[in-house]
Amino acid sequence: MSEISELLSTLIKIDGVRAAALIGKDGFVIDHKSRNGNIDIETVGAIVIGGLHSSESIGNELDVGKVEQSMVEYENGIIFSRLFSDGNVILTVIADQSAMLGNIRYQVAKFVPEIQKQL
Repeated sequence: MSEISELLSTLIKIDGVRAAALIGKDGFVIDHKSRNGNIDIETVGAIVIGGLHSSESIGNELDVGKVEQSMVEYENGIIFSRLFSDGNVILTVIADQSAMLGNIRYQVAKFVPEIQKQL
């Protein structure tokens, strides 16, 4: 797990990224890193899974396939989630509006295969 922690630590060094978490399909947090401790990551994990279930329902209804990634922009931040190919783990990144979304997407795409090897 230490290599996963190192990869998550690298993600939170990206400008504007506040936290990164690996969340199981059951909503429990596998591992996480944050710049400060004021994020209740356990609650975030549960809510991310709830949102994922809603997105899956929409995808099924519209027959557009499985959810691969999700991004929600808020007034003061961004929540970006990427599902692993097995569908059992989600990498979620919480960022400020100042973060470069393209860089986050690139870094997440780069790290997902590395993290999968460690699980």
